[in-house]
Amino acid sequence: MLCQSTSRRLSPTRASLYAFTLVELLVVIAVIGVLIALLLPAVQAAREAARRMSCSNNLKQLGIAVHNYHDTLGCLPPGQISGTAADSCTNFGWAALILPFIEQSNLGAQLDFTTTIIDGADANGVGVSGNARIGATLVPSFLCPSDQDRGLIRCDDFLTSGSAGWGSPYERAPAHYSGICSERITVQGAADPNNGRLGVIVGANPIYGSGSAPDSFDPPPRLGLESILDGTSNTAMIAETASYESTDPKQYGNGQWISGTNIFRKNTERINFVPQCEHFNGKSGAIDQTWTCTECSRYQHDFRSWHPTGASALYADGSAHFLSDTTAVETLGRLCNRQDGETP
Repeated sequence: MLCQSTSRRLSPTRASLYAFTLVELLVVIAVIGVLIALLLPAVQAAREAARRMSCSNNLKQLGIAVHNYHDTLGCLPPGQISGTAADSCTNFGWAALILPFIEQSNLGAQLDFTTTIIDGADANGVGVSGNARIGATLVPSFLCPSDQDRGLIRCDDFLTSGSAGWGSPYERAPAHYSGICSERITVQGAADPNNGRLGVIVGANPIYGSGSAPDSFDPPPRLGLESILDGTSNTAMIAETASYESTDPKQYGNGQWISGTNIFRKNTERINFVPQCEHFNGKSGAIDQTWTCTECSRYQHDFRSWHPTGASALYADGSAHFLSDTTAVETLGRLCNRQDGETP
């Protein structure tokens, strides 16, 4: 009896209870697919929220650095210093000046402020020594985690068209944050070329003669926190300026820390607007052949980011804010102006 019981085989009907049918397997796969489809957006949103928080922390650190610069030198860092070059694209900017205050003293000590930022570049625009080599060093504090443009920037716009060296794109390390120079738009949205230096991070003023390049520069104004008449909590000081360009080299020199890109709004579009041209199609991929370079240059220095619903900004009081892409143009203009008597 023992041998018979141990050798007894299961019937086909009973054995089938231990297997999945094809229909059951397909149902399980479908349920897993639905769960993944539901969870993936939530995971992506959580990751973006973490990146946005990291971006905000970067801005807060830059705010501390600017305030420490102010406490040490008695003024805010200028948007750009004139140096020795007549070409504004080869002069040092605000980000290079605050390096000692973001734990980059060794990097800042190697810069030679008596010459230009392209000093030490070879015939191909590669920094082999001097300022050009230092300017090709990535600085994490200037990089937004959401921004995809994290490699060296190759761009002709570091020089004025026709000047010495034009045609050899220079390599620079990117910066995704810009000092706010001015609004340059009126409340009605019309361009205002005379409203050029009413921001907080203000550079040297170019003096033009008969040529396309400036003949000289007025020195930047010496601004302190007391110069922000609208109040430090009502005035933006630094904000994101992502490059949406997909071309290499780039047409515009947006976003390099050594020359300190500045925001000076020249259009009436809202945050994260994407011109549908060949230069700014890196985000949307769409190209409208009716756009011209003259038109898209108006969007060169503006509020832009790779965050899906807006861009981060640092106010002059050191607080970081996320500005929605639905923020009214008038509000952005008031944020960019330190003394218009209006609050956003």
